[in-house]
Amino acid sequence: MTAPSKPPPGRADRTRPAPERPRDKGRRAESEAERFGWALFPVRLFLGLTFIYGGIQKLSDPGFLHPGAPTYIGTQLRGFAHGTPGGFLLRTFAIPHPGLAGVGVALVEIAVGLLVTTGLLTRPAAVVGLLLNLLLFLTNSWHTYPYFLGSDIVFVFAWLPFTLVGASRQPTLAPLLEGIAHERSRPSRQSALRAGEPQLTRRGVIAMSLGLAAAATGVIAGLSALLKGSYRPTTRTLGAAAPQPTTSTATTKTATRSSARTTAPAGHLPAGAVKLGPSSRLPAGQAAEYRDPGDGQPDIVIRETSGALVAHSAVCTHAGCTVGYQGGQIICPCHGSLFDARTGAVITGPATTPLPPRKVIEHAGAVYAVPA
Repeated sequence: MTAPSKPPPGRADRTRPAPERPRDKGRRAESEAERFGWALFPVRLFLGLTFIYGGIQKLSDPGFLHPGAPTYIGTQLRGFAHGTPGGFLLRTFAIPHPGLAGVGVALVEIAVGLLVTTGLLTRPAAVVGLLLNLLLFLTNSWHTYPYFLGSDIVFVFAWLPFTLVGASRQPTLAPLLEGIAHERSRPSRQSALRAGEPQLTRRGVIAMSLGLAAAATGVIAGLSALLKGSYRPTTRTLGAAAPQPTTSTATTKTATRSSARTTAPAGHLPAGAVKLGPSSRLPAGQAAEYRDPGDGQPDIVIRETSGALVAHSAVCTHAGCTVGYQGGQIICPCHGSLFDARTGAVITGPATTPLPPRKVIEHAGAVYAVPA
């Protein structure tokens, strides 16, 4: 017998995959880190731009600092604090000074949004954004059911990656800012090198980033305040007088269940109808709040551009706050629900149930409310 032949030296080694070299492992890890960074980049832009928009929306709202407006910050804060675990913070720090708290939050939102969008001081800015959304979850969104319908809890978890890694491996303005700083420090560069000091310290980068964010925040806030215009109330209050004489036959002719766009025939009023005030106090495009003569709860009546009247319950179906009328829509000042002014249907939540219809009529130049 002959012994099996051995493969030539080196042939067996060529059939096995070569072990990965440390340099290749490092490159692969670098590539994975780059992909991870780019995957977070759209989320970072969304968070930053949304916060900027949120601050601009507050400062440009004519009713935001106007007591009595549907979107008045004081009314919002009281609604946020009612029956929520974070309410004590609002009652302690915000509700006593609603204007200061509202403007402060708007400025913080713009500053955080600018820093996150540009990638400057992303981690500390993300921490502030996370804490703000956590507070809103414990107040504004606390009554939202189920919980995932509230946006604030989603924002809390969206902020988490940026509180851990910042804008690592993502496009930022940091290199541009450092280049500008280097150019400005060119005359003293040689002396700094002789002294053994870095040309640009971390403290310098932080100071420049904060200065840039503060300047941009001031410009955006100023433009928003200039563009908001003056507040023109579109909701007023109508008082109720003693119930007027009625006839039973008129009740079936004028009371409708679907809405309140009706005019009573001459000489006839539904049973229990209560006079709210003269028709002239409610021009087209305006609304008025009144107390329902049946249960005493707040209702809202709106005169459409056609001249017809439509009325709904003014109690928000989400958390029981009193709604108002602004910009052609019914707005809940507590949690931001929007309702269709004609039908009472929900436009945006967190409310999910339409506003119940109410009955009002016009008769002999006056507006009357019919008990619900």
